[in-house]
Order: sequence, then structure tokens, then C-alpha cells
Amino acid sequence: MSADVITRMYESMSFERGAQPDWQTQSDVFALNARLVRVRDDGVFEFDPVTFRDDYQRMIDSGALESLYERELWREEQVYGELAHVLSAYELRTSRDGELIGRAIKSIQLFQKDSRWWISAMIWRRENEQIRVETSR
Repeated sequence: MSADVITRMYESMSFERGAQPDWQTQSDVFALNARLVRVRDDGVFEFDPVTFRDDYQRMIDSGALESLYERELWREEQVYGELAHVLSAYELRTSRDGELIGRAIKSIQLFQKDSRWWISAMIWRRENEQIRVETSR
């Protein structure tokens, strides 16, 4: 079901030093007008796929983000016909085998259209002192 699109989304976000995220795959997994929301200690930041890519690329171009690897730790999935909700915990590393940056959780909404799944909305938050992400379920 939605497992393939979620796996592809994580893979598209990850990139090694000197490379880029897989922008084509991101275009293939997010619906055209998907809503992406990053929640951080310093605010809530809202995007569509184009503005998210612009923001992500800005961090890469500035050197603030030289590489990143996201690895899913666990997921809970609920499917209702052509609708799905996925709660997905993941860890962030500097590279595939690099230092742990932190953990986070994503709430992902999906819909099925034209015999495939699309991400229509995603909101995520990293753990902090008050919020801890379980490493397994």
C-alpha cells in the first residue's frame, strides 16, 4: 500500500556530501498541492512541494546542510479504502553511517488515485527535552 511511497519519500530526502536530494522522486511522491509543515522549537514553517524544495536547497547551498540521511524506525498505518494515515518515527544522521543528529516523527496523509498512492500532507517534529521519540514499537 503506502509503504512504497513512504520508503521512496525517505530515500528522496537523504543525500551524501557533494550530492543532492532526489528531487524527481520528491515530485513523484508528493501531490501537486501537498501541504508540508515543519514544527520546531522556534516556530511552525509551512510549505508546498515547491517552497519546501526551495527552502531545503537554500540550506544545502548555504552549507548549513552538507549531507543528511533519514532512516525510518517504525510506523503505524491506518488505511480506509483510498485514504491512509501513517505515523512514522525516524532518525536523522549526517550520512548513512554518520553521526546521529536526532530523531523525529512524521504524520503523513495519503490518498490513492490513478492506481497509486500520493502524499497529500505531512507534518513533522524533531524530539527535544520535553518530547522523546520511541526508537521501536
